[in-house]
Amino acid sequence: MKNILKSIYFSFFILALAGCKKDFIALNPISNANEENFYKTEDDFTNAIYGAYSSLKSNGIYNDYMQLVGDLRSDNTEMGSTASSRFAFYELSQFQVQQTSEIVESIWKDHYVGIRRANTILSRINDAGISQNSKNRITAESQFLRALYYFNLVRVFGNVPLVTKSIQTIEESYTYGRTDVKTVYNQIIEDLLNAAPALPLTVKGEEGRATQGAANALLGKVYLTLHDYQNAKTSLEKVISSKQYDILPDYSSLWNADAKNHKESIFEVQFKTNLTASTGSQFTERYTPYLFPNLPYSSTAGGYNIPREDLINAYEATDLRKNASLKENYTKKDGTVVRGLEGRYTYKFHDMPVKGGGADDNWPVLRYADVLLMYAESLNEISFTTDGEAFKQLNAIRKRAGLPEKTFSNANPLLAINSQEEFRTAIEKERRVEFAFEGHRWFDLLRTGKAIAILGPKIKTGLVAEQLLLPIPLSQIDVNPDNIKQNPGYQ
Repeated sequence: MKNILKSIYFSFFILALAGCKKDFIALNPISNANEENFYKTEDDFTNAIYGAYSSLKSNGIYNDYMQLVGDLRSDNTEMGSTASSRFAFYELSQFQVQQTSEIVESIWKDHYVGIRRANTILSRINDAGISQNSKNRITAESQFLRALYYFNLVRVFGNVPLVTKSIQTIEESYTYGRTDVKTVYNQIIEDLLNAAPALPLTVKGEEGRATQGAANALLGKVYLTLHDYQNAKTSLEKVISSKQYDILPDYSSLWNADAKNHKESIFEVQFKTNLTASTGSQFTERYTPYLFPNLPYSSTAGGYNIPREDLINAYEATDLRKNASLKENYTKKDGTVVRGLEGRYTYKFHDMPVKGGGADDNWPVLRYADVLLMYAESLNEISFTTDGEAFKQLNAIRKRAGLPEKTFSNANPLLAINSQEEFRTAIEKERRVEFAFEGHRWFDLLRTGKAIAILGPKIKTGLVAEQLLLPIPLSQIDVNPDNIKQNPGYQ
């Protein structure tokens, strides 16, 4: 795989462009000397785009915090411990995040580092003496990544600084304030519309790089988030009609660390186990039971994403996905069975690594099953059609899970869908169990407007609209108080 995708996104380049943690929005430029000497050859730009991809592996993006935001801030999971080392995550689960939290600091910083890298490429590539094909592809990849980074930011923080060019001076970075959500989404859509046709259909041998399918699938998700169902349908149909993807027949095989970048995968973040844990993932370390005694590297890990009983009960009795996704207990070496909060754990991504944080699991950002269920949802929102195409896509996912079809006027009331609203409920339930522990649930509740109604009774202090967004990191307000104001409720 092309030198394991240049040692998993060219780790050297991560260090070269790391930037200063205290910089405003992490967009301050690297030294002009480094920049002027670097962006010249095709290899330079290839390494630069690997650097832009490498941000995906940051703790503030897909090596930790984004998936925990997506599940801990939902009715799917809870923390197995409130120990001081984990208290920030407990606060996350209880909607009590502080504006000084490392979680919001890392999410903000790591996404803007990725955006800076993409912007630098886009500002340099037009004048570069490289082939037009490479120029087109790397430009499209930069646009795709920038769109993905902004899509995460706008859903987590709301209004955010929108920067689409390379910052030339530190002083310039302080001129940016928060841009309204609509404008940010318009930029995301523009980037993806431009990127999709210029990206390749497949990337065999270069797994981890963006494709047309990835851009169109992400665009479909963006439109769905905005309730633009017709455009969501159009974008998702492009993925389906490309015939590049399919759902795997065995759901459990999705989580085999040896089966990366499979037919169902549209875009996944690449991790590779090694002895130093510098390129591996930490999902197993996070998701094992709290104080799990069977880890080869630490018995104090685990307990970060414990399945709630509410999620366990959401699976139908014969759903094959349940056993592939979670476990309700485990047995110690002495034969003692541990149950309850301390025994439940996420089983997806359970690749036992040789070192903590060195697991071999990739992170699935976009799966074909997601495309099919988003497509079904879009069709239903446009027009409810009895036993139509939307039913077909929903039932394709259910069939793989070993479940019977849901149909119009089914004699079994548990399998009957007789209205548009009932189809909405069916899709919401299916998405919850299909994508459990993949960081989708919170964002699904958010875009469907059901977060407060569903989560409010489960949160000790209740839930109000102001808590749906995370606070802007206080460090960003401190360095630019004139232009960056805090989200309501966190002052």
